Amino acid sequence: MKFVKRNWKGTRNILGLVLMLGIIFSGHSFVQAEDSEYTDNVIPVMTGETTPSGHAFSSSKLWDAFYPWKAFDHNPNTGWYATVLPGALEYEFPTPQKIEKYSITYWNENTAPANWTFDGWNGTEWVQLDKQTNIRNWYTIPSKKQEFSFSNDNAYIKYRLNITASVFAQGNASIIAELEMFEKNNPGTDPGTDPGTDPGTDPGTDPGTDPEPTGDNALLVIKMLSGLEKEFELTASEVQDFIDWYNGRADGRGKETYMFDKDFNKGPFTSRKDYVTFSKIQSFEVMEYTK
Repeated sequence: MKFVKRNWKGTRNILGLVLMLGIIFSGHSFVQAEDSEYTDNVIPVMTGETTPSGHAFSSSKLWDAFYPWKAFDHNPNTGWYATVLPGALEYEFPTPQKIEKYSITYWNENTAPANWTFDGWNGTEWVQLDKQTNIRNWYTIPSKKQEFSFSNDNAYIKYRLNITASVFAQGNASIIAELEMFEKNNPGTDPGTDPGTDPGTDPGTDPGTDPEPTGDNALLVIKMLSGLEKEFELTASEVQDFIDWYNGRADGRGKETYMFDKDFNKGPFTSRKDYVTFSKIQSFEVMEYTK
Protein backbone atom coordinates (compact mmCIF):
# COMPACT_ATOMS: atom_id res chain seq x y z
CA MET A 1 0.00 0.00 0.00
CA LYS A 2 1.41 3.38 -1.00
CA PHE A 3 0.65 6.47 1.08
CA VAL A 4 0.52 9.98 -0.31
CA LYS A 5 0.71 13.06 1.90
CA ARG A 6 -1.34 16.09 0.89
CA ASN A 7 -2.16 19.31 2.71
CA TRP A 8 -5.31 21.45 2.67
CA LYS A 9 -6.14 24.71 4.41
CA GLY A 10 -9.69 25.21 5.63
CA THR A 11 -11.57 28.50 5.58
CA ARG A 12 -13.43 28.30 8.89
CA ASN A 13 -10.99 30.05 11.21
CA ILE A 14 -13.48 30.51 14.04
CA LEU A 15 -13.47 26.79 14.69
CA GLY A 16 -9.73 26.43 14.20
CA LEU A 17 -10.05 23.99 11.32
CA VAL A 18 -6.97 21.82 10.95
CA LEU A 19 -6.66 19.46 8.01
CA MET A 20 -4.04 16.82 8.73
CA LEU A 21 -2.76 13.95 6.66
CA GLY A 22 -1.45 10.64 7.93
CA ILE A 23 -1.50 6.91 7.49
CA ILE A 24 -4.54 4.67 7.68
CA PHE A 25 -4.07 1.89 10.17
CA SER A 26 -6.05 -1.34 10.06
CA GLY A 27 -8.85 -2.02 12.52
CA HIS A 28 -10.64 1.33 12.32
CA SER A 29 -14.17 1.32 13.70
CA PHE A 30 -16.68 3.43 11.81
CA VAL A 31 -19.01 5.66 13.85
CA GLN A 32 -22.14 6.57 11.93
CA ALA A 33 -25.14 8.69 12.93
CA GLU A 34 -28.63 7.33 12.51
CA ASP A 35 -30.48 8.38 9.38
CA SER A 36 -32.70 11.36 10.08
CA GLU A 37 -35.57 12.96 8.22
CA TYR A 38 -34.58 16.41 9.48
CA THR A 39 -31.37 18.37 9.95
CA ASP A 40 -30.05 19.52 13.29
CA ASN A 41 -31.24 22.88 14.57
CA VAL A 42 -30.20 25.34 11.83
CA ILE A 43 -30.09 28.34 14.20
CA PRO A 44 -26.56 28.82 15.58
CA VAL A 45 -25.80 29.28 19.28
CA MET A 46 -26.76 32.93 19.66
CA THR A 47 -24.68 35.10 22.00
CA GLY A 48 -26.47 38.36 21.18
CA GLU A 49 -29.25 39.70 19.00
CA THR A 50 -27.08 39.51 15.86
CA THR A 51 -24.15 37.33 16.91
CA PRO A 52 -22.79 35.10 15.55
CA SER A 53 -25.23 35.46 12.62
CA GLY A 54 -28.85 36.22 11.84
CA HIS A 55 -31.09 38.46 13.93
CA ALA A 56 -33.20 37.53 16.95
CA PHE A 57 -35.92 39.96 17.99
CA SER A 58 -39.38 40.06 19.52
CA SER A 59 -42.48 42.14 20.14
CA SER A 60 -41.46 42.79 23.76
CA LYS A 61 -38.43 42.62 26.07
CA LEU A 62 -38.42 42.40 29.84
CA TRP A 63 -34.77 42.87 30.83
CA ASP A 64 -31.39 41.50 29.83
CA ALA A 65 -32.03 38.09 31.37
CA PHE A 66 -35.03 37.51 29.07
CA TYR A 67 -33.95 39.12 25.79
CA PRO A 68 -35.21 37.33 22.64
CA TRP A 69 -31.81 35.89 21.67
CA LYS A 70 -31.86 33.94 24.95
CA ALA A 71 -34.42 31.64 23.30
CA PHE A 72 -31.82 30.79 20.64
CA ASP A 73 -28.74 30.25 22.84
CA HIS A 74 -29.22 26.44 23.05
CA ASN A 75 -29.58 26.75 26.83
CA PRO A 76 -32.92 25.59 28.32
CA ASN A 77 -32.17 27.47 31.55
CA THR A 78 -32.54 30.86 29.86
CA GLY A 79 -35.33 32.20 27.70
CA TRP A 80 -37.47 34.99 26.28
CA TYR A 81 -40.28 36.59 28.28
CA ALA A 82 -43.34 37.78 26.34
CA THR A 83 -44.74 40.39 28.72
CA VAL A 84 -47.87 40.98 26.63
CA LEU A 85 -49.93 38.61 24.50
CA PRO A 86 -50.20 38.37 21.57
CA GLY A 87 -46.42 38.27 21.52
CA ALA A 88 -44.04 37.24 18.75
CA LEU A 89 -40.54 35.75 18.87
CA GLU A 90 -38.69 36.06 15.55
CA TYR A 91 -35.45 34.91 13.96
CA GLU A 92 -34.10 36.18 10.65
CA PHE A 93 -31.56 34.02 8.79
CA PRO A 94 -28.71 35.47 6.70
CA THR A 95 -30.17 33.59 3.71
CA PRO A 96 -33.63 32.04 3.14
CA GLN A 97 -34.19 28.65 4.76
CA LYS A 98 -36.91 26.08 4.09
CA ILE A 99 -38.05 25.24 7.61
CA GLU A 100 -40.40 22.26 7.99
CA LYS A 101 -40.21 21.55 11.71
CA TYR A 102 -39.73 23.52 14.91
CA SER A 103 -39.52 22.71 18.60
CA ILE A 104 -40.52 24.67 21.70
CA THR A 105 -38.98 24.19 25.13
CA TYR A 106 -41.09 25.78 27.85
CA TRP A 107 -39.94 27.56 31.02
CA ASN A 108 -42.74 26.38 33.32
CA GLU A 109 -46.16 24.93 32.66
CA ASN A 110 -48.13 28.04 33.67
CA THR A 111 -46.32 30.31 31.21
CA ALA A 112 -46.05 27.70 28.44
CA PRO A 113 -47.82 28.71 25.21
CA ALA A 114 -51.29 27.28 24.57
CA ASN A 115 -52.30 28.96 21.29
CA TRP A 116 -49.94 30.14 18.58
CA THR A 117 -49.04 30.21 14.91
CA PHE A 118 -45.67 29.59 13.27
CA ASP A 119 -45.23 31.95 10.33
CA GLY A 120 -42.78 32.75 7.54
CA TRP A 121 -42.10 36.23 6.14
CA ASN A 122 -42.36 36.47 2.34
CA GLY A 123 -41.07 40.04 2.14
CA THR A 124 -44.53 41.58 2.23
CA GLU A 125 -46.56 39.74 4.85
CA TRP A 126 -46.49 36.84 7.29
CA VAL A 127 -47.56 33.48 5.87
CA GLN A 128 -49.07 31.03 8.36
CA LEU A 129 -47.28 27.67 8.17
CA ASP A 130 -48.61 25.98 11.31
CA LYS A 131 -51.31 26.66 13.90
CA GLN A 132 -51.72 25.08 17.33
CA THR A 133 -54.56 25.62 19.80
CA ASN A 134 -55.24 24.51 23.36
CA ILE A 135 -51.86 22.82 23.87
CA ARG A 136 -51.96 22.23 27.62
CA ASN A 137 -50.13 18.94 28.07
CA TRP A 138 -46.69 20.45 28.76
CA TYR A 139 -46.59 19.11 32.31
CA THR A 140 -46.69 15.53 30.96
CA ILE A 141 -43.43 15.97 29.01
CA PRO A 142 -40.28 15.37 31.11
CA SER A 143 -38.00 16.97 28.50
CA LYS A 144 -40.15 20.15 28.49
CA LYS A 145 -39.88 20.12 24.70
CA GLN A 146 -42.47 19.52 21.99
CA GLU A 147 -41.83 19.29 18.24
CA PHE A 148 -44.19 20.33 15.45
CA SER A 149 -43.76 19.51 11.77
CA PHE A 150 -45.59 20.82 8.72
CA SER A 151 -45.38 20.96 4.92
CA ASN A 152 -43.59 23.95 3.44
CA ASP A 153 -42.77 24.54 -0.24
CA ASN A 154 -40.97 27.87 0.19
CA ALA A 155 -37.77 29.15 1.77
CA TYR A 156 -38.28 32.21 3.97
CA ILE A 157 -35.61 34.46 5.39
CA LYS A 158 -37.52 35.15 8.61
CA TYR A 159 -39.80 33.06 10.85
CA ARG A 160 -41.80 33.85 13.95
CA LEU A 161 -43.65 32.13 16.77
CA ASN A 162 -46.75 34.27 17.39
CA ILE A 163 -48.28 33.40 20.78
CA THR A 164 -51.87 34.45 21.47
CA ALA A 165 -52.52 32.62 24.77
CA SER A 166 -50.60 30.82 27.50
CA VAL A 167 -51.63 27.81 29.57
CA PHE A 168 -52.57 29.82 32.65
CA ALA A 169 -56.22 30.79 32.14
CA GLN A 170 -55.80 34.47 33.01
CA GLY A 171 -52.21 34.61 31.83
CA ASN A 172 -51.20 37.49 29.61
CA ALA A 173 -47.55 36.46 29.40
CA SER A 174 -45.48 33.53 28.18
CA ILE A 175 -41.87 32.38 28.55
CA ILE A 176 -40.08 30.38 25.85
CA ALA A 177 -36.85 28.70 26.97
CA GLU A 178 -35.79 27.53 23.50
CA LEU A 179 -37.12 27.78 19.96
CA GLU A 180 -35.40 25.51 17.43
CA MET A 181 -35.94 25.22 13.67
CA PHE A 182 -35.17 22.36 11.29
CA GLU A 183 -35.02 21.74 7.57
CA LYS A 184 -36.00 18.43 6.00
CA ASN A 185 -33.30 16.25 4.50
CA ASN A 186 -34.07 15.24 0.94
CA PRO A 187 -32.75 11.69 0.38
CA GLY A 188 -33.15 12.07 -3.37
CA THR A 189 -30.58 14.84 -3.70
CA ASP A 190 -27.16 15.72 -2.38
CA PRO A 191 -27.61 18.63 0.08
CA GLY A 192 -23.99 19.61 -0.53
CA THR A 193 -24.53 20.47 -4.18
CA ASP A 194 -24.66 24.14 -5.05
CA PRO A 195 -25.53 24.62 -8.74
CA GLY A 196 -24.27 28.20 -8.60
CA THR A 197 -20.66 27.30 -7.85
CA ASP A 198 -17.84 25.82 -9.84
CA PRO A 199 -16.89 22.50 -8.20
CA GLY A 200 -13.44 22.78 -9.72
CA THR A 201 -12.47 25.72 -7.51
CA ASP A 202 -11.60 25.68 -3.83
CA PRO A 203 -11.55 29.19 -2.30
CA GLY A 204 -9.97 27.92 0.90
CA THR A 205 -6.84 26.30 -0.49
CA ASP A 206 -3.32 27.60 -0.51
CA PRO A 207 -2.55 28.72 -4.10
CA GLY A 208 0.99 27.44 -3.63
CA THR A 209 -0.13 23.83 -3.21
CA ASP A 210 -2.12 21.36 -5.27
CA PRO A 211 -5.42 20.80 -3.41
CA GLU A 212 -6.52 17.83 -5.50
CA PRO A 213 -6.29 14.47 -3.71
CA THR A 214 -4.06 12.12 -5.68
CA GLY A 215 -4.56 8.88 -3.75
CA ASP A 216 -7.08 6.29 -4.82
CA ASN A 217 -8.91 6.38 -1.48
CA ALA A 218 -9.02 8.38 1.74
CA LEU A 219 -10.43 8.20 5.23
CA LEU A 220 -12.36 11.35 6.14
CA VAL A 221 -12.70 11.87 9.90
CA ILE A 222 -15.14 14.61 10.93
CA LYS A 223 -15.11 15.84 14.53
CA MET A 224 -18.42 17.37 15.63
CA LEU A 225 -18.88 20.10 18.24
CA SER A 226 -20.61 17.49 20.42
CA GLY A 227 -17.37 15.47 20.54
CA LEU A 228 -18.70 12.75 18.23
CA GLU A 229 -16.35 11.61 15.46
CA LYS A 230 -17.67 10.33 12.15
CA GLU A 231 -15.50 8.32 9.77
CA PHE A 232 -16.11 7.81 6.06
CA GLU A 233 -14.02 5.76 3.65
CA LEU A 234 -14.23 7.65 0.35
CA THR A 235 -12.64 7.93 -3.06
CA ALA A 236 -10.38 10.90 -3.77
CA SER A 237 -13.09 12.58 -5.84
CA GLU A 238 -15.65 12.15 -3.05
CA VAL A 239 -13.25 13.79 -0.59
CA GLN A 240 -12.79 16.70 -2.99
CA ASP A 241 -16.58 17.07 -3.32
CA PHE A 242 -16.85 17.35 0.47
CA ILE A 243 -14.03 19.94 0.64
CA ASP A 244 -15.64 21.99 -2.14
CA TRP A 245 -18.97 21.95 -0.27
CA TYR A 246 -17.32 22.88 3.03
CA ASN A 247 -15.40 25.83 1.60
CA GLY A 248 -18.44 27.03 -0.32
CA ARG A 249 -20.63 26.84 2.80
CA ALA A 250 -17.98 28.76 4.78
CA ASP A 251 -18.40 31.53 2.19
CA GLY A 252 -22.19 31.45 2.61
CA ARG A 253 -22.95 29.33 -0.46
CA GLY A 254 -24.66 25.95 -0.70
CA LYS A 255 -26.87 23.94 1.64
CA GLU A 256 -26.37 23.67 5.40
CA THR A 257 -26.13 19.87 5.25
CA TYR A 258 -24.00 17.42 3.26
CA MET A 259 -25.07 13.90 2.42
CA PHE A 260 -22.88 10.79 2.48
CA ASP A 261 -24.26 7.77 0.65
CA LYS A 262 -23.58 4.59 2.63
CA ASP A 263 -22.97 1.74 0.21
CA PHE A 264 -22.26 -0.85 2.90
CA ASN A 265 -24.39 -2.80 5.39
CA LYS A 266 -27.62 -1.78 3.67
CA GLY A 267 -29.57 -4.79 4.90
CA PRO A 268 -33.11 -4.75 3.49
CA PHE A 269 -32.89 -1.05 2.52
CA THR A 270 -32.30 0.18 -1.01
CA SER A 271 -30.10 2.99 0.30
CA ARG A 272 -28.70 4.45 3.53
CA LYS A 273 -27.58 8.05 3.89
CA ASP A 274 -25.84 10.08 6.57
CA TYR A 275 -26.23 13.87 6.82
CA VAL A 276 -23.67 16.23 8.36
CA THR A 277 -24.56 19.80 9.36
CA PHE A 278 -21.96 22.50 8.61
CA SER A 279 -22.59 24.52 11.78
CA LYS A 280 -22.00 21.40 13.93
CA ILE A 281 -18.53 20.59 12.48
CA GLN A 282 -15.53 21.46 14.64
CA SER A 283 -12.76 20.11 12.41
CA PHE A 284 -11.99 17.33 9.97
CA GLU A 285 -9.00 15.25 8.97
CA VAL A 286 -8.18 13.59 5.66
CA MET A 287 -5.95 10.52 5.57
CA GLU A 288 -5.20 9.61 2.00
CA TYR A 289 -3.76 6.38 0.63
CA THR A 290 -3.28 4.36 -2.53
CA LYS A 291 -3.53 0.60 -2.72
